[in-house]
Amino acid sequence: MTRKLMLIPIVHSEKEMGSLKSDISEMIDRKFGKEKRDQHRKDVALFWDNLRSIIGTVLATIDGSTIRVYQDGIPIGGEIGAKLVAMGAKDGIPNHQIVLSIIEQGGVLEKTESPALLKEEYEIIKAIVNAKTDAEREALSEKHKNRLYELTIERDRYIAQRIGESLKDGQYGMLFIGATHDVAQYIDKDIDLFICNFILDDIIAWLKKDRSDNRDGVPVKKIA
Repeated sequence: MTRKLMLIPIVHSEKEMGSLKSDISEMIDRKFGKEKRDQHRKDVALFWDNLRSIIGTVLATIDGSTIRVYQDGIPIGGEIGAKLVAMGAKDGIPNHQIVLSIIEQGGVLEKTESPALLKEEYEIIKAIVNAKTDAEREALSEKHKNRLYELTIERDRYIAQRIGESLKDGQYGMLFIGATHDVAQYIDKDIDLFICNFILDDIIAWLKKDRSDNRDGVPVKKIA
């Protein structure tokens, strides 16, 4: 048997911004205008509705207890992590609602992120968002841009390491990760990795596919 991982690039919703939500919304309004912001919200909602439908079909196709869930922004797994996800789902975060549906079908939430790296990134972003003027905000963005870039790489490496440590033979991993990340390049070579293309037939074929049989043409990304 083999380890399989579906990497799902996601678009974060405003509800995931926590205490920074209002400030970030105001920034978006000033830069792009209310009309573009509202259209973006509609696009994000449509994305999550589509992904919710896909995950529902996946759960109807494979045994939920074989699924291990990896979620960006989650520094703890198990029951405590599941409680945090449940709280987010109750608050209307679509990502957490989908993850909760997997947990309710027997899936296990794994620790995914480094608390220290998340905290450092949050503090930098908080300082930028809370800047009093646009000029100050731009200056802080320039000051911290290299470190933010490094933090993304460090987080990606950490996430890949956590998956390598916790995903076992015969299990299906699902990694929900922001689209700007590039975890794929760090995933263990023996893991059958599929970058989700949101085409249901391709996803189901990959789920059912024996890795030793490559004749079916399913778009599975192998790390060289």
